[in-house]
Amino acid sequence: MFENTKVIRDFILADVKYKKMREEYGFGNEKHGKRESREEVSKHLQTFARQLVKSTGMELEIRGEENLPTEGPVLYVATHKSVFDIVIIHSIIKEPVIYIGKKEVQEMPFVNKWFNALGCIYIDREDMREALKSILEGIKELKEGQSIVLFPEGTRSMTNDLKPFKEGGFKLATKTKVPVVPIALSNTHKVFEEKKRIQKTKVVVNIGEPIKTDELSKEELAILPKIVEEKVGELMEEIL
Repeated sequence: MFENTKVIRDFILADVKYKKMREEYGFGNEKHGKRESREEVSKHLQTFARQLVKSTGMELEIRGEENLPTEGPVLYVATHKSVFDIVIIHSIIKEPVIYIGKKEVQEMPFVNKWFNALGCIYIDREDMREALKSILEGIKELKEGQSIVLFPEGTRSMTNDLKPFKEGGFKLATKTKVPVVPIALSNTHKVFEEKKRIQKTKVVVNIGEPIKTDELSKEELAILPKIVEEKVGELMEEIL
């Protein structure tokens, strides 16, 4: 229960502490450029994320950190079992990133404020036309040099088993030819979702070598979702 109290405290304190920063540098502000704003917001979010990792009592092991690019644009493709996946990923990625999240994230307290400040992209998987607009927005961001994190499983699950990857998001890579960095995270569902309270958990993050889509054949690009899914599966098997 002590970890629950610390995490709740951290969220509340951070909401107050970073309020003015988000207002000044939040996405769409008229005072600072988009890149500068995202760098500032991301820097503070990384500090907050690292604090949350400590507050949960999480034992975090990172493998393959040398595979993280220092600059983009890159498409990071990661497993998704917990709201803490975003916390973990943002605590370790070396460059400012934005996320593609389902539309329901707009209603999530605290999380939605950071998503909005970063200018993250919301996707409505139930509305194909709106989903396509979101993908096109992501393609535009990548072409402008902005790296993106994608969770192709779509919804979270309570096991380390992979759910089938949804293919639509991979247009982000096939249309821009940016590298794809596969990431597997184990046991993140145990941090909170498993028992609906914070548990001290060992989490392993396994980062694979970038897949250079600009070197793939037309046939390989057509099956990119399967290639990445298999690679992420291998990364997860190495952990387990």
